[in-house]
Amino acid sequence: MKDLKLGVGRSVITPEVGCHLCGYRPDILSESVADDLTATALYFRQGERQVLLVSLTITTLNNELCELLRTEAAKAAGLAKSEVILHATHTHSGPNTDGTVGWGVVDEAYRDEILLPGLISAAKEAMTAPVPVTVGVGVGESDVAVNRRQLTAKNEIALGQNPWGPIDRRMTVVTFQNEEGNCIANLIHYGCHGTAAGINREITRDWSGYMCDALERESGAVAVFFNGCIGDTGPRITNGGTAGEKRVDGKICGDITYAAQLGQAAARDAVSIWRGIWDVHPVDLKIGTGRVSIPLKAKTDLETAKAMLQERAGGINVSGLRRHHLEKVIEAHEAGIPDEKEFVFELPVIALGNLVLAGFPYEVFSESGLRMDRMLPEAKLLTVSCVNGRHGYFVTEDVLCRGGYEVNMFYYDRLQPYVDNADFALVRGSVDGIRKIISED
Repeated sequence: MKDLKLGVGRSVITPEVGCHLCGYRPDILSESVADDLTATALYFRQGERQVLLVSLTITTLNNELCELLRTEAAKAAGLAKSEVILHATHTHSGPNTDGTVGWGVVDEAYRDEILLPGLISAAKEAMTAPVPVTVGVGVGESDVAVNRRQLTAKNEIALGQNPWGPIDRRMTVVTFQNEEGNCIANLIHYGCHGTAAGINREITRDWSGYMCDALERESGAVAVFFNGCIGDTGPRITNGGTAGEKRVDGKICGDITYAAQLGQAAARDAVSIWRGIWDVHPVDLKIGTGRVSIPLKAKTDLETAKAMLQERAGGINVSGLRRHHLEKVIEAHEAGIPDEKEFVFELPVIALGNLVLAGFPYEVFSESGLRMDRMLPEAKLLTVSCVNGRHGYFVTEDVLCRGGYEVNMFYYDRLQPYVDNADFALVRGSVDGIRKIISED
């Protein structure tokens, strides 16, 4: 077994105050910086195998922007684009790098002047002098997250707390030690939306930033967060919701103190798990990319789309996205664009021994992650959302009957919606792809 080597790099990617904070509405502008946003790069190399894994403390990366960043980072680092994997932690208190219709446009000045240079800087630092490392893994449980599909008294789904809904309570901490036995980096994996601060005006990494800072103080090494199955999970806020709120002059606005409170709770869990890691050993590195096929429905017929468009005035968020979707459907019909049978996405996989990180360009539901993990008993699977682009929410079949925000996004984020049991195709296709990669010599 050859030594696994690791290099670590970090840069600050905080936007200028006054930027649009992405995740809620297009009119939310930052007024201060609570904590710096960062790009943290982990460069793994073993023999001829190498991969650059970067966690960006921003909301999401749309597909076009992610393609640009991966291409430029690979060029600057001397890597193939397939060897660059980008993850967004999904804080809702960062700049607009998403650009979804209804949520505002991508901040191009931030992209060009801060994000891209910061990414390249972190990548180059990580690749400068990687050192041999051994790896330890600890797993515990945390109540920081809660299923957020709350059923109201009107029998409607709202964003709130659903204590009976599916949730993956496991928090995983991966530690890396050099030849002297000193910790040089830690990776934290857990699934929870970055919305604890609510519709606030401060730039912040949200709750996960406080957690990472605490583990860094405890371990003396960089701590980097990778968000898990976030599609139906939100922070368990003491106000009974999944977003911090307070009243100012009679108006409801965000409250960053909730992010600090939840971050402290997450920190206690992460530090406790880290302290309990005792088995640190050499591991083999395997990397690869699976291709997962998801069947599609036919697009809405022309007359129905026109009728629906007349009924919908449009607006922001889901209303704006729905209108855009219907307009695109009508354009496709009039242009004679045929339906496609499937959508295929790339699934980047990194295996460190039997620990497997699989990155999805979706906000994956908890149940899907749990099902994939159970179908891979030979591995410890960490499902990571918001990786290498953005294709929206990926819901499970059972939630379609009640609808809600995530279901609307599932339907209207694509010209042709996925079939109702698309989650089965996602789970089965992903497991098959992962197993093929980790079983190769």
